[in-house]
Amino acid sequence: MGKLETLRDVIEFSRAHDLPADVVGRWVWLRFTEKPPEETRALIKAAGFAWVKKRGQWAHSCGAYTWKRSKTPYEPRQKYGAVPVSAIDPDITP
Repeated sequence: MGKLETLRDVIEFSRAHDLPADVVGRWVWLRFTEKPPEETRALIKAAGFAWVKKRGQWAHSCGAYTWKRSKTPYEPRQKYGAVPVSAIDPDITP
């Protein structure tokens, strides 16, 4: 398995591995209640997720990169909303 590139691929990966994933805008964020085991961290790192220290969560950009930084800090879940991957119909996943 290599790094995942599309939103659909990341959603399918998250479902297949039963990860606590939400689609937030065009990104997928993971929210664990405690530090995941090393094998889980290695798996999500290999898939292209990165630890976002500022937010204390793992995130995957799904190829949607932001080049400009906002001068006003914001919480992505508040700005874009969050939809659990389990609630997304696999037949209409972007």
